[in-house]
Amino acid sequence: MRALGALLTAALLAAGCGESQQARGPGIVGESPDQVPATEPAPPPTGLPGASCRNVNEGNPANFPEFVGVDVDSDAGVDRITFRFKPASDAPQDPPWHFVSFVEELVTEGEARPVNVEGEAFLLVSFQAIGVDLSSEEPVEVYTGPKRLTPAFGTLEEAVHLGDFEGQVTWGLGLSDRACFVLDAAPDHLTLEFPSSSAA
Repeated sequence: MRALGALLTAALLAAGCGESQQARGPGIVGESPDQVPATEPAPPPTGLPGASCRNVNEGNPANFPEFVGVDVDSDAGVDRITFRFKPASDAPQDPPWHFVSFVEELVTEGEARPVNVEGEAFLLVSFQAIGVDLSSEEPVEVYTGPKRLTPAFGTLEEAVHLGDFEGQVTWGLGLSDRACFVLDAAPDHLTLEFPSSSAA
């Protein structure tokens, strides 16, 4: 009789364990549900490390380089624009004075005429450099590249030359959104990077 009772008790315990395992559902044996790896991928980053939306007003006025080029590219979720300079041989190892700020609208340098630029947010980039050489009787253009670039990237939609006035070169950037930027300033270049909205 005792043997029969022991067998019944063992059977009931085994059935209870089976129900408990089924109630837990599929998982990894020996791990609690919160330790099971997530099946959904983590959301992508919405910005770049070190990015800022603050106004920039810095650099060394003693570096007064020639403004020689501008490049745009987009790679690995980053939209990028680079302004290139040719510093004098005796220039200090500092970037030229530069100013970067979000603005409500873009206007020409000197005349303040509104300029149509693609985008929902606008960034003003101004730097001290020689875009036109006025040292001789006739002005000589140092920067001979395009005055309007339309890369139509995820964030950087358009870049427009707004003017060259008294040694100050100004560009306006049209962005698809008010995206904070990473600024790399060096004696021979200024580079702004934005998280591409297609990857954000």
